[in-house]
Amino acid sequence: MGKKSQILKPSQKKQPSRIPEQATQLNRPSSADDEHPSFRFTYADKNRCVLSDWTSSEINDLIEGLKKIEKYTWGQIRCHGSKKRGESVGTGYKLIDKHPDNIPEDKRLSEIRIDEKKRIFGFRVQSIYYIIWFDRDHSVCPE
Repeated sequence: MGKKSQILKPSQKKQPSRIPEQATQLNRPSSADDEHPSFRFTYADKNRCVLSDWTSSEINDLIEGLKKIEKYTWGQIRCHGSKKRGESVGTGYKLIDKHPDNIPEDKRLSEIRIDEKKRIFGFRVQSIYYIIWFDRDHSVCPE
């Protein structure tokens, strides 16, 4: 008798491990209101309410305020203001009826509170906020 014939084991086919569908999709928010803001200066007015008029202390306040705002989503930012006049809290986002010449006609000007007196004015496109004016003493649209 020659060599014993070996009985081969049935091959166990490895099923390819399947990647969960959620892992293959980009983790994108469902709308811009679910995103955090970023700031751009493309339309910043060079003649009115300019940042160069601010003191270093006021600029530090602005930077700290922008850092605070970046922590929130646009949905949260829009809900931060008080419903009662004179009782604003948080970022105090609100739409303004003015329409500067240097912004696109289809955009709406808004104000975001940095602190009790300081404001930034601009408009939003998706998650980006284009800053137009820097208001250090709440004089652009006083309440």
